[in-house]
Amino acid sequence: MIKKDKSWVSPTHLMVTIYAGLLFLACACVNAGMTNTILPAICELRGWNHADALPFMSYGGYIGAAATILFAQLVVKKDAKFVTVLGLILGGVCLALYGYTTSFPIFLLCIIGNRVFSCAYQQAGCTALLNNWFPRKKGVVLGWATMGIILSDVIWSPYIPDAISAIGAPLTMAIVGVVFLLLALFFVLRIKNMPEEMGCYPDNNSEELADLAASQAAMKAYRTQFTWKRLLRTPQVWQIGIAWGLLWMIAIAFVSQLVRRCTSLGYEAGFAVQVLQISSIVGLFGSWLFGWIDTRTSTKTSTTIYAVAIALFFIMGLLQPFGMFFVWISSCGIMACVGGIANLAPSMIGTVFGRWDFAAANRLISPIIMAVSSSAFLLASVFLKSPWGYNGMYVACAVIAAGCLVAVRLTSDRMIGATDQEAAACIQTIS
Repeated sequence: MIKKDKSWVSPTHLMVTIYAGLLFLACACVNAGMTNTILPAICELRGWNHADALPFMSYGGYIGAAATILFAQLVVKKDAKFVTVLGLILGGVCLALYGYTTSFPIFLLCIIGNRVFSCAYQQAGCTALLNNWFPRKKGVVLGWATMGIILSDVIWSPYIPDAISAIGAPLTMAIVGVVFLLLALFFVLRIKNMPEEMGCYPDNNSEELADLAASQAAMKAYRTQFTWKRLLRTPQVWQIGIAWGLLWMIAIAFVSQLVRRCTSLGYEAGFAVQVLQISSIVGLFGSWLFGWIDTRTSTKTSTTIYAVAIALFFIMGLLQPFGMFFVWISSCGIMACVGGIANLAPSMIGTVFGRWDFAAANRLISPIIMAVSSSAFLLASVFLKSPWGYNGMYVACAVIAAGCLVAVRLTSDRMIGATDQEAAACIQTIS
């Protein structure tokens, strides 16, 4: 018998939301979080050059962007549970091998494998699971779940270095791999693909079930006019994918090197981790703030403010050698931007393509954004190997932000997707 609950979220719905947050948290920890902790530690242990390994984080992201399309198809063929569990198991194996291999080529393959399988359990599996459970409230739920991305720097960066000091990098990574297997096991034993399978309503709302069923049937019957060919020819696809992707890229580039930047200025590693941890908490506020601006104005306006703000914070980053104040203001500011861009990118896709054509557009724009943003590690590696170092990277990022500001203003936010009336007419024609 299906359970009834008057609140917007039942204990079961809350469990699914928290689990999704853990997947976002895990993905952020073993990707961006690795560059400040595990990656340099293992390179030092094995005698490898950290700057040589760093670009493979980007290469893995490029491959993962293409793999996301395949994983999304696999969700359709199988289900979200299959893809998520597969990604967690294979990702866990890569992470365990990541710490123990003494072969540099195999180490690089593990970096790539970790990035690719992250796309399975986060980009494809987790988002599909939330869509199944929260078809109407997925925006709100994603807002909470994606806070796991920011919390990774509160939870991961302060304690992983201690674990490395106590038990070594290889055993630390083996434990992380086991945690991934436990996450997979929890999904298998405790969570189903659809709420009805666990005796719950979608969104925990029985009163709208009939309306929801009709809406889902209409969405299933609707045939988007945005074919692959048309998407490739649509300017907004490339404008959003590249401009919003670049804004995400420069934020990741800063955060991924924050600890090493602080230590290069002569600060203790403990202080650098503290900066990362506290600025991450500020990032939670940034996530809310940019969402609030988006709601009160528009996504285009909110992104414009974002581009101006992050450029200014990178300029502040150039002043870090002149005092601790500039370390704090640049770190907190850019981390707040990290909290915002995760919401602004999908919001812009929804603004332009609407709810009927969002999925069709997202299947191409999301991989483009991921491919572009993954270049953060390659960008950092190039400048770390150059005479300009961190200052050169900050100047480049500020210039990129300025270019993105122009691109954002040139991007039309007029909706080109189907309206409700056009979608209804399309469905009637098909039927």
